[in-house]
Amino acid sequence: MAMIPGTGRFTAVVGVLALGFALGVVKLTGPYGSPPYHAPTRPIGIETLTPRPGTTGAVMQVVAHQDDDLYFMNPDVDRAVRAGTESVTVFLTAGEADGRNGPGGRPDPQAYAAARNNGSRAAYAFMALGDRAARWERHSVRLRDGAHAELDRLVDAPNIKLVFLNTRKEEGIGAHGRLRTLWNGSERELDTLAPRDEPAGGPYTYTRDGLIDSLADLMRAQTPTVVRTLDPEPDRQRHDGAHPVHADNGGVSDHQDHTAAAQFTWEALRRYNADRPAASAAAIAYRGYYNERWPHNLAPAARERKDGIIRVYGWTDRVRHCPGRVDCGDLKVRDTAPGTNWPQSTTYRYPNAGVRPVLGADGRLTAWAVLGGRVTRWTQDAVGGPNWSPAHSMPGPGDGELAPGLAAVRIADGRIAVFVLRIGGARRADRDRFEILTATETTPGGELGPWRGLGNPDGDGRGPGTPVVGVDGAGGLYLFVRDRDKGISGRHRPAGSDTWSAWRDLGGGEIVEGPGAVTRPDGRVVVFGTAREGIRYWEPVGERSGPPRTIAAERPAGPPAVSVGADGRVGVAYRRAGTPEIASVVEGGPNGWVPADSGAAGAGYEALSRVPRPDGTTATLTRDADGRPIVLGASGAPVVLDERTVAVDPTGAPDGAGHAVALWLGPDGALRTARLP
Repeated sequence: MAMIPGTGRFTAVVGVLALGFALGVVKLTGPYGSPPYHAPTRPIGIETLTPRPGTTGAVMQVVAHQDDDLYFMNPDVDRAVRAGTESVTVFLTAGEADGRNGPGGRPDPQAYAAARNNGSRAAYAFMALGDRAARWERHSVRLRDGAHAELDRLVDAPNIKLVFLNTRKEEGIGAHGRLRTLWNGSERELDTLAPRDEPAGGPYTYTRDGLIDSLADLMRAQTPTVVRTLDPEPDRQRHDGAHPVHADNGGVSDHQDHTAAAQFTWEALRRYNADRPAASAAAIAYRGYYNERWPHNLAPAARERKDGIIRVYGWTDRVRHCPGRVDCGDLKVRDTAPGTNWPQSTTYRYPNAGVRPVLGADGRLTAWAVLGGRVTRWTQDAVGGPNWSPAHSMPGPGDGELAPGLAAVRIADGRIAVFVLRIGGARRADRDRFEILTATETTPGGELGPWRGLGNPDGDGRGPGTPVVGVDGAGGLYLFVRDRDKGISGRHRPAGSDTWSAWRDLGGGEIVEGPGAVTRPDGRVVVFGTAREGIRYWEPVGERSGPPRTIAAERPAGPPAVSVGADGRVGVAYRRAGTPEIASVVEGGPNGWVPADSGAAGAGYEALSRVPRPDGTTATLTRDADGRPIVLGASGAPVVLDERTVAVDPTGAPDGAGHAVALWLGPDGALRTARLP
């Protein structure tokens, strides 16, 4: 067919104009064809986040999506809200996904993001006041890179605040990147979405540093004593018919936005902590989607409360209770939450985050924790005395951030050695590394000496848990971690040597939680881990370890709590999955274990600590259903140690005078102690 003269060039020109028009529309309308850029309402100052005078402690949650806190952090968030704690939850993404609010819905990303934000407001109002329709003050607040976020305050419970950054969750028309690609440097900028009828305006653009510094600025304004976030390094996961991919990312067991949100939070914590004169904030990380693959740990009452809050977020009854033109909740959650296993557990990525007590060479008890990215030590003023020195913060390794859950042991010369897990520390964002580090007091009770890297079992800088250390009768050290393959790996340093063995896998398959270690009266170190079929334990000797043995524990969940009783027998306490029940077993003879005392306390997921008493009995420390630290004995009602809700489980140890002492961090981050009854 003959071409009409000049039409080829005309067609090309029309094509170029059409492309230019399309790009212009995208530029003017923003991603997904959202409304043209509109100015925010008049912003308020970020200092609005400052806790009210007279309040004690503050908590901050940083999550990717509007339901992450409800699925993975409750009951902890609910407890703090109901206790009146100053609470700020920061949502990094708009959570718009495909823009459909429930099956069959019309794609409208701005409306769906706004509906999810409505669901979050309803859930927090319900937690705080029992009224999902309670009124909020809604404002714009200016952050880095010229972006504005939405800052909401619950009018009748002004201790509750929400911040929505609205970064784009998915790639779409005129869009590029998401949290993961901004974190790893694949994209230099990430746009926001402008939810319908919300005060922040937009869309805006964040750089990587701008987003990190915005989070650090929010922390500086609120000065939290607890920062909660998600898992920066999820377990590996083989996906097959029994373990479908769902929303997992590649070969790991969680959503990529969850992981990136955690990575941004840990880096923001590092920057926030770096310019503070004293350590204060305890960091807590929560497992995400892979809750569905482990034993469910919430007791029925806790699960019912958690489900009820999620139903409020999901606008289950469709009764309109919110102002504005968009839906009052996330109908995707309403339709899918009953069929998932995510709400049935609350699981800490680093479960042994409590204070670590160690008896010093002079007989005074010391206490160690990671606070504000630093190793913090407290010391009894006198042997067996009730008073303690103020917190003494010691420099960290200076690169990366320290995970909660350190190990501390006294070595043969009386000094105390500390072992930590460093998160990050890579010069490039896509090469974060996770490494075990150790430092030792220069003299007993003195400062920590230089940090030394011990690597990790996987050799590629990925994935171990926090360290556990045992000291044998000769003074040799055994270091254990839960490794990337979900087993236990260890290193050994013989007595009198400064040289550690190579990492080795102890064998025996997966453990769900652990490890926990204890030294027998004969000087042998024993290490335990919770498996699906029971409590597994190993008795390593030097660089060798025989096959593990299994204690026939009924439906164990959570990390094992191990101790040696006055009679020299090792005891192990654990939670029974899906209940508030606490069971324990004790050595009954060669290779035999028999049931010991049992009880019930908490919501089913709190960690346990075992402490021998002077009378020969063993006490169990944990938190109750309101998050208060308690002690359980062989009989009688639990004894409440502190009427306030605390974020980290209590621990305990005998002091130099033989008293059994409980230790915990109060809501203000300060050490609290008590002699056990």
